[in-house]
Amino acid sequence: MDILLDNVIPGNHNRMFETNATDEQDLLQIKEAIMRIRAIEKVEIKSNRFPVRITVYAYKLVEIAKIEEAVHDLGFNIIPKQFLSI
Repeated sequence: MDILLDNVIPGNHNRMFETNATDEQDLLQIKEAIMRIRAIEKVEIKSNRFPVRITVYAYKLVEIAKIEEAVHDLGFNIIPKQFLSI
């Protein structure tokens, strides 16, 4: 397991994802599902492009697998797009 590849790193760092969801209601459900994960601080959604970009911030280390599972449970895909933003 690579700590940078498999996790959202706490602090000013973030992790970007892309999703196949496009409907505003679906995106709101995705945001709420991700926010329910312990240690998630903030979720930003940029829906003016496709695929939709979701940026996740955390105050503790969070496994990407937890985020993927939360979104998959809603019937959507979410794919990490970058390693680390500094």
